Amino acid sequence: MSRIKRVVLIQPESAGGNFEYVAIPRQGMLFLSGALGQWDGDFLYDREIWFEDKSGRIDPQKDLDGVDILMVSALINEAPRGYEIGKLAKQYHPNIKTIGGGPQMGPLCEEAIREGLFDVIVQREGEDIVGQLCDVILKYDGNVLDDSLLMIPGISFMRDGKVVQTPRRGVIEPDFVELPDFASVKDLTPQRPWAGGVLETVRGCTEKCSYCQVIQQFLGYRMVSRETEIKRLEQLNQLAADGLINTNKDGRFAVFISDDLHPPPLRAVKYRDERLERLRSWKDHTDGMYMICQARTEIGQDPELYSAMQESGIDMLYLGVESSNAENLEAVSKRQDPNQVNKDLKVLNEAGFAVVAMTIIGLPFDTEKSIMEMAEWAVGVSKYQTANLLTPLPATVNWDTLAPLDENGDLLPEGKMRPYHLYTGRQFVHQDERWTMQESRELYDTYYSKLNPVDTLYSRIFRLLKRKGVDLFADDNAINKDLPTMVRQVVAETVKVLSDSSAKDLAKTTVARIQHVSESLTGLAESINKGLTENVSARIDYMGESVKNLAEAVKTDLADGAYSRINTMSNALRSLAKSVNAKNLATGG
Repeated sequence: MSRIKRVVLIQPESAGGNFEYVAIPRQGMLFLSGALGQWDGDFLYDREIWFEDKSGRIDPQKDLDGVDILMVSALINEAPRGYEIGKLAKQYHPNIKTIGGGPQMGPLCEEAIREGLFDVIVQREGEDIVGQLCDVILKYDGNVLDDSLLMIPGISFMRDGKVVQTPRRGVIEPDFVELPDFASVKDLTPQRPWAGGVLETVRGCTEKCSYCQVIQQFLGYRMVSRETEIKRLEQLNQLAADGLINTNKDGRFAVFISDDLHPPPLRAVKYRDERLERLRSWKDHTDGMYMICQARTEIGQDPELYSAMQESGIDMLYLGVESSNAENLEAVSKRQDPNQVNKDLKVLNEAGFAVVAMTIIGLPFDTEKSIMEMAEWAVGVSKYQTANLLTPLPATVNWDTLAPLDENGDLLPEGKMRPYHLYTGRQFVHQDERWTMQESRELYDTYYSKLNPVDTLYSRIFRLLKRKGVDLFADDNAINKDLPTMVRQVVAETVKVLSDSSAKDLAKTTVARIQHVSESLTGLAESINKGLTENVSARIDYMGESVKNLAEAVKTDLADGAYSRINTMSNALRSLAKSVNAKNLATGG
């Protein structure tokens, strides 16, 4: 038996919702892969991490050939695809071992085993057990396997037709794996970089909001060590320097700080003081970063802390205001006072942060009138907003107390799996006497239309890209077009269209993105026209995809006139990529 084993780790394609437009990874797969890399056991593990929202759908029959272990981690609206991957893996490769995990499968282990045919489900975090688990499932079968699995904490598996769960012992240090494993990510190249970096500095939360999964998935509030924070920052700097994270023309790149970077300073003083000191040590490591993080509005009462945040490079704050109604906040155990929140938001806006107010509609004391009033309030106290309808998630109190609906909006029959693809936060998926599922969709659309949503320019991009593959220039004529001139013309015309748009803020943002993309496009096009076509087809294709993203955003939210111009350029670029690649193959290039 070979000591080297192949492992594929997959984050399934998202069905939509806030943030689906940002093709950056959750870090679970990166840390699990890192844990396997540092494991010193019976086997050595060759890993590939596959993020479907970035690299496209995996083909289980072809892409899992010769793979020993498949790992899948899914959020709720990724579950159908996650189950599908697990089931097809077993169908095409009966000997493959499959492991599921994440905030969806952990609490619903029986469903995941049944629907996805997973051999083992990991509950909560898994870095400290994944090496041992992989060794065991590869070495043993039958009763010997069952007995060996019983010795591994925090997992679930079938035994004699029943689900067995082994108890989790304590919690792990959040830097059990010091650095996430970016080296194993599929298609992470300078031609296909991440939209931004991701940084984990803490796990867990100090709060008890009833709708939130974080407190269920990550028990306790734990900070990584100071040394690890700096090492992770330097890793991101190196990735950007290597062209693996997209940078703007000034060389800056976005970094999304996962979960809440800053705990409530008024109720967790020891964490607040520690964070303050750490922020001060970041300055020399974050000069090239545009940092985005979630926080609580209470930091508006702490000038020393929010000033240190700004000095360290944090520019944008996602703040969970949830509701402007005190009764709603109390009902979901959100410990904050709307009047104080109003004051805190004013301070943070005046301090210069780009404030994003995250809101939830459909809370217990909401009415249609109060929801529309909240929209006006949210726009007045923040630059951007996000919106979600209250959605029950596994392991939260809402999961058991709110009656689920089927795809048609009727009560879900007993024993039938929920329509997880609808769990996007954009419609009710549970029974509510105030609104039907369809009425909730209309309510969401009306509310959303009153906002200046942070995701307006990018929402639904990746799903739309997969649905649309029109090639208007699918012949060699594309290679003969004067691409630099075409780029300049399209950009100029689009800028004019958008500048005349009534959506001024959105227009400015889109113009900036178009101009940035066009700089890269123009340089690339000029090289092509000079005959420098070697090894550039992937770059052209990536640029075409980027322009396509812009086209879809403009079509959806701004001006149809700009869409046709950008779309034409995108299709030409993609066809050009095919042409260049074909010519290279023909000539052995």
